[in-house]
Amino acid sequence: MQHTAPIEFTDEIKSLFVDKKLLQARERLLQTLSNNWDGHCNLIAFTFLYAEGRNEEDCVQALHWLEQGVARNEVDAKVILGRLLLSGELGHQDFPRGLQLLEQAAQANVLMAVLTLAQIHQGGVEGQLEANPILTQRYVKQAADLGDPNSAYRLALDLERGETPDLLQAFKYFDKAAQGGLAQAMHNVGVYYLHGKGVVKNIHLALAYLTEAAKLGSPLSLLTLSLLHLDGVEVEKNRGVALSWLYIYQVLFPQTDIPEQLQLLLDDVSTEEENFARVAAQNFVNHQLNKSPTGTVH
Repeated sequence: MQHTAPIEFTDEIKSLFVDKKLLQARERLLQTLSNNWDGHCNLIAFTFLYAEGRNEEDCVQALHWLEQGVARNEVDAKVILGRLLLSGELGHQDFPRGLQLLEQAAQANVLMAVLTLAQIHQGGVEGQLEANPILTQRYVKQAADLGDPNSAYRLALDLERGETPDLLQAFKYFDKAAQGGLAQAMHNVGVYYLHGKGVVKNIHLALAYLTEAAKLGSPLSLLTLSLLHLDGVEVEKNRGVALSWLYIYQVLFPQTDIPEQLQLLLDDVSTEEENFARVAAQNFVNHQLNKSPTGTVH
């Protein structure tokens, strides 16, 4: 029966790997192999995989220890060995078995296995596997539910753009992606709250999400915030704030066009409004976006 290694030992092995002392790490792992700590064989394999000037014998040993890990039901070993058998990177390719190992790891909800399966089923593999949209969608959803923000965003777009759009579920997965830090997902959540799509309309939350997305440099959020404050329909009308968001957009995306409504704003700005907005925009760029103050907002 396997169990987790003591934290002190785990930290010791991590330190040896970071310091590239792979031989010492291998020695310690071999000394404690009989303890049946989970992931042990996988780590021994890594000392061969990452060996400086890796040779053929290193590849053979890496595959051997990964096989030992699979025999001990180490899910991480199944993922690594599965991927290596698919690619044949170490000189031995066995696509059917590699696929089987990844499927077993996916059943154990190992995210890397799920992402790999989504990728290969999407494009297929010449001579080995036909593309399969149904399996692709299944694995994308599984990855999204496991917390992968890119998969959640992709799934949300599919739900939003399908023949029968499911805005409720689309919002759910946009929000998952937003919680994972994706600016484009934060923007979409903000828009959903702004218009009450798939969720109860909430202007305060809409502004919060749009602002967070803008802080991460989302061009759509910057323009949306500028237009909102210019129109003053959903939020308080404020030309100075509208100009600030617009100037930030121009600094970050100087070669792109802006909506006609915002161009008219630029053509009709007073000196006082411009000075206020440029200072606010420069402060935002310097601090919120962690940009070094190498230039000014022009």
